[in-house]
Amino acid sequence: MIVNANLAAQDRATVEQFEAHVAEFGEVIEFRRVFGHRDYFIRIAVTSIATYDTFLTSKLMDTPGLATVDSHITMKTIKAND
Repeated sequence: MIVNANLAAQDRATVEQFEAHVAEFGEVIEFRRVFGHRDYFIRIAVTSIATYDTFLTSKLMDTPGLATVDSHITMKTIKAND
């Protein structure tokens, strides 16, 4: 699963708190602050949509400073350099 996330505020304390909190989640396998329309790109590894729903609603959405999330499910991997 891929999640784009935006913060409610852009101050240093909010950014640092959000990053520290999300980085601790075991489901998060990639976490990047990015330029552009979204603040963060987060890649999540879970076993099912139901597990993702639980992660999203009980962990990620409870993270202080989070304003919005936008979830994406990969349909097909064309190229990956993993």
